Amino acid sequence: MSKTRITIVGCGAIGTALGIAIRGAAKDIEIIGHDKDGSAARRAEKLKAIDRSNWNLPSACEKAQLVILAIPQDAIEPTLKAIAPDLIEGAIVTDTSALKKPILDKAARATPARAAYISSDIVFAPERAPALANLETLTPDVFKGAIWTLTPAAGTQSRDIDSMAGLAQTLGATPIFMDAVEHDGLRLSVEALPFALSSALMLAVTGDEAWRERKWMAGTAFERMTSQIESMQDIELTNALLSQPESAEYWLNQLIMQMVALREAARTGDAGAVKAMLTQAREQRLRWLADWRRGRDDGATRVPVEKPSLLGSLIGSRLASRLQNPAPDADSKTGKQP
Repeated sequence: MSKTRITIVGCGAIGTALGIAIRGAAKDIEIIGHDKDGSAARRAEKLKAIDRSNWNLPSACEKAQLVILAIPQDAIEPTLKAIAPDLIEGAIVTDTSALKKPILDKAARATPARAAYISSDIVFAPERAPALANLETLTPDVFKGAIWTLTPAAGTQSRDIDSMAGLAQTLGATPIFMDAVEHDGLRLSVEALPFALSSALMLAVTGDEAWRERKWMAGTAFERMTSQIESMQDIELTNALLSQPESAEYWLNQLIMQMVALREAARTGDAGAVKAMLTQAREQRLRWLADWRRGRDDGATRVPVEKPSLLGSLIGSRLASRLQNPAPDADSKTGKQP
């Protein structure tokens, strides 16, 4: 019997991390990688995140039981259209986008009925996120403690949802089932807003003639606050803000209100108000980090995973059973040898 095949489209930080983690959880699988950037694919292969790369996108996804789209949002729909004819019966397709509603609308149009589409969003534990900056040092436990949201397309079967939840659990993450609109509303304030704030700060400080001299005073603090800009995908930030205008307005207003309060305290010389604001912010941050270290335990029932089946522990016992008895491909139906 041929090995279970997983295809990772996009061999950047997330795609490479997923390959390394999945390989650490199971050996009896084949991981195929594809990336338009050949150097990224070669690096993933060198790091053993993938077994081999395939420059041909449809060919890379042939016979894959799981296809992971670790690519920018605007590339998902054309990628789905390109691979749709080659998706096998019962295949699961997932993405790693931080925006769900527009993605699922497009996926519904592009995914064939024989395959399932379940959108994923992986939020790394704060202490593990910096590891993604150095792929050469990534270890299989990079997803430990992560939150892995699952947003299935309409009509997705429970067995496919169970399979994705099983994968998340096996890699050490906590799966959370979330509606697309709910997900995007929650994610806006903690994903898009920091990028928008970094951009606004950069524009505010560099927008006058004095920047020619001021820039030499901009050191570590300024670099840290504006570092988000380098990793920002313009189209993703734009989509996040424009697809949720009411939520975007609310959170930008909240930010403005905080800055106005700080401005008024500075203008009136109210040192107590400034100190109270900074103290409250520090306490809230420490509380947030402490909650992450404890981990999320909301009493939700964990997806049962059959042991000692390694395949079952990786992608869920139901999918494991299906893959152990795969449907014959077109060649085997006609009796022809590939």
